[in-house]
Amino acid sequence: MVNFLRSLSVLVIIMLMVTLQVVLTRYFPRLGMLDLPLIAVIYLTIAKENLLWTIFSGSAIGFLQDSLSLSALGMNGFTKISIGCLAYLANSIFAVDRVLTRFGLLFLSSILATLLFLLLRIMFLNRNEVIDGQRLLLSGAVNALVGLPLFYLFDKIVKSPNE
Repeated sequence: MVNFLRSLSVLVIIMLMVTLQVVLTRYFPRLGMLDLPLIAVIYLTIAKENLLWTIFSGSAIGFLQDSLSLSALGMNGFTKISIGCLAYLANSIFAVDRVLTRFGLLFLSSILATLLFLLLRIMFLNRNEVIDGQRLLLSGAVNALVGLPLFYLFDKIVKSPNE
């Protein structure tokens, strides 16, 4: 029963992050630099420590985000899977349970996800994109600062008291 409730809470977190991302960017376009689904993928990667789970959750979150937003189908999924796999690799090398390493992981993951998404838009959609370095760094800082309290909240929701 506890396992079922944990799985249900993970599903609710996924749906909430994707829905909140779509609603926030629609009504507050300046919050487009905040990537809540990416934060959820990174947390689930760190919490579960399973590469297959990372691939599944990244593709599910990316597909949901693509289907609710105006981006091409599959681009967010590929980005979330790629960054999730890098976060999995970082979790196996570094101790990601510290606040500073989580901040660094969120910051770098946000920057890499934005660059990868722009690269995909250039390659597959034949778009001309401009990389705004200041906005890129601000996006990384915002995602890291929002992600740390969300990680703490997700820990309280998902993990059992004896873990």
